[in-house]
Parts: sequence; structure tokens; C-alpha cells
Amino acid sequence: MNIEQSIVVPGTRAGSVREAWRLAYPTIIGMLSTTAMWTIDTILLGRVGKVELAAAGFGGLLIWTSYTFFVGGVQAVNTFVARAKGAGRPRDCAIFTWQGIYLALCGAALLGLVLWKFDWLLALARPDEAVIRECLRYSRARMSGAFFVLGMFAISSFFRGIGDVKTPMTVAILSNLVNVSLDILLIFGVGPFPRLTTLGAGLATALANFSGFVFILVLFLRPRIAALYHTRSNHPFRPAQMLRLLKVGVPLGIHFFLDMSGFAVLMTIMGRLGTDQLAASQIGMQLLSFSFMPANGVSKAATTLVGQYLGAARQKLAEKCGWMTLKMNVIYSLGIAAAFLIGRQHIFAVFNQDPAVLAAGAALVPLLALFQILDAIQMAYSGALQGAGDTTFIMISYALSTWLLFIPLALLFAYPLGLGMTGGWLGGIVHFVVLNAVLTWRYRSGSWKHRRI
Repeated sequence: MNIEQSIVVPGTRAGSVREAWRLAYPTIIGMLSTTAMWTIDTILLGRVGKVELAAAGFGGLLIWTSYTFFVGGVQAVNTFVARAKGAGRPRDCAIFTWQGIYLALCGAALLGLVLWKFDWLLALARPDEAVIRECLRYSRARMSGAFFVLGMFAISSFFRGIGDVKTPMTVAILSNLVNVSLDILLIFGVGPFPRLTTLGAGLATALANFSGFVFILVLFLRPRIAALYHTRSNHPFRPAQMLRLLKVGVPLGIHFFLDMSGFAVLMTIMGRLGTDQLAASQIGMQLLSFSFMPANGVSKAATTLVGQYLGAARQKLAEKCGWMTLKMNVIYSLGIAAAFLIGRQHIFAVFNQDPAVLAAGAALVPLLALFQILDAIQMAYSGALQGAGDTTFIMISYALSTWLLFIPLALLFAYPLGLGMTGGWLGGIVHFVVLNAVLTWRYRSGSWKHRRI
């Protein structure tokens, strides 16, 4: 029997769990480290008070929602780099990465406008005045590092596209160590450092993102990578390649934005229900951020595998890799759901000890368990379809499901039907059930295997 060897992960069998896992696990570690920046801010500020906890959680969600469109755009670099690597065009890998960096610069400039209007955005949500005040201190400091966040995503997508997932992992871990160190110094005021609470947490994250961008840029330009991919010479702005990147990246960015904006609206609904419900929901989001990361890492592996095998004109292997990553995500998410239910009485206490917040969190846990299973499934499908460049279909599916199902149902269940916090989250579950049915149909159709990008 002839066993096909992987062109992505040497020494493994093409389309195997081992191939996908070798790509996924460093990505998982790196993404967990990146998510830990926001989570550590929340945990440490929870020790200061529940107002600071709610402010950092709410501000972090709004910031990430603002970033998502541009993050999606620059992560299209992964698709083009994987296709180019599979097709044996190494120069194109650097060309598209530099276009991603220029797109990151444009995105950071536009995010400056969001920062200017951030107090107006917070006022729309109408949380308590104390939450707004602390949220502004945190958010304005953190958003000063917008370019470095987007630039890191662009260059990380290059490394993932060529199959080097350990470099982004290492950079994420180093950045997180910087963030933790500065958090302790600036939130609580250790030694000569002032006690800045929410402002200190925002500054720590911004400085950590700056250090991460410098780390990964140096690695992108190092001699070995420059010799293979010409990263030092293929830096001019190229309109034709930028347009191709935008053709795939804009729908991907809209998809990311719609995903997060739906959650931002959900948190707005929670904020109007009260500070305890908002704090519990923010903790729920933090728990999901951690539980989602392995599934998200597997989806990134799917993007690289599908992209490289399609670039090498091996469509059957590309499809096999997509199904393999879906199975991995289903098995993983079922295990996490069980862990959520077993630890129901204890997991929220890690973040905050307030009895009202703990009571709200205990009621939320079963919904969180189901929610992350459904999200893990859509991540696998979305990652595989992204590798094919089929991002417009994903965007349209998300747009319709988010604004015709998720938001209307969350409002209906929370207010007119009187289900409150659990009703809002139930709207999200219905949204993901329908979305997964649509994505399953799309993947099974096989039309994505013949897309030209």
C-alpha cells in the first residue's frame, strides 16, 4: 500500500491526525499565550474590584471587536502563503506578507478613529458610570499598540503558511511574559511603579504587543528566512497583490467582525441587565476564549493544510485534511464540555468571589458547554474553507445568521420572554446550530476545491 507523505510536515503521513496535530499544537500554545494577555488583565483586575473586572472585560471585548475586521484581512496572508508554498513559489510568500504588513498599517490608522470615538461607543452600551470611566482608562492605553497587534498577525500568518508554527508560538509566549511582568508592576504599583489599576493593565498589554512585533519582525528578516523567501527584497508595495489579498481578506475580516460584533451586542444586553450579569458573562467569555483556543489552533492547521495541498493540486488530500480537523475539534470540545459541567461550582471563583457573580456564573455553565462544542465545529469548517479562499461564502453565512438569528433571538429571549442572561446566550446557540448546518452543506458540496484566488 502506497502511503502519501506530507508536503507540509515532513516525516508524517498526509491527511493524518499526526500531521494536523504537529501543526496545531504550537499554534494552540501560542494562541493560548496571546489570549492569556486579556485573561491575566481580567484576573488581576478582579483582585482590585468587580468594577475594574467588568471594565477590562467589556473594554477588551470592544477592542477585539474593533480589531477583528483588520485581523481577518491580514490573516488572509496565511491562505496566499500556503498556496504559494505548495505550488513552489517562495518569493510570493514574502510578497503577500509585506502587503499584509502594509494593510496592518492602514488598519491601525483607521483604528485611531475608533479610539477617538471610544467614549461614544461605551455610552451606547450604557453600563454603570464607574465601569465606563475605568473602561476608557484601560482601552485607550491598550489600543495605542494597534499596529503592533496587526503586524504580528500578518507575520505570524506567514510562518503558519509555510508550516513553521513554532516561531509564532515562541513570540506569543515571550510577549505574554512581558505582559505578566508589567501587569504586576503597573496594576498594583510594585516598588517605584505607581498603582495604575486599569490604566496599568492597558499599558502593559500595549508594551507587550510592541515587544512581540519586534521579536517576530527580526525573525522574519533573519538571514535563513531571507535566503529562502527573499523577505528583505520583496518589500515594495504591489497593487495587484494587495487587491488579491483584499479579495480574500475583506470577506474574512467581515466574517471575524460579524462574529465578534454579535458577542459585543450580547455583552451590551448583559450590561443593561446589571453589573453582576455583565461580570459573569465576561468571565464566561474568558473561559470560552481559553477553551476555544485549541479548536482555533486546529482550524489554523486546516487552513495551512488545505491551502498547501490545493496549491500542489492534491484536492482529495485537501478535503481529507478538512474532515480530519473537524473530527479532532468535535472530540476535543466534548471533553471540554464535560470539564465545564464537572467544575461548574468552582471555575468562576478563579476570577471573582462575589456571591452574586458566582450565582449567575453557575447558571451559565451548561450553556457555555454547549456553546463551545458548536463553535469548535464551525471553526474547523471555516479554517478549511479559508485555506481554499472561499471566504465570501463564510462572510455571507455569518452576516445572515448573526443579524437575522443571533441578535434578534438574544433580545427576544432576554427581554420580552424574560429569560435574562441565559436567554441572551441561548440566542447564540441557535445561531451556531443553523450556521453549522450551512457550512456542512458547503463543505460536502466540494465546490470550494476549485476556487481560483
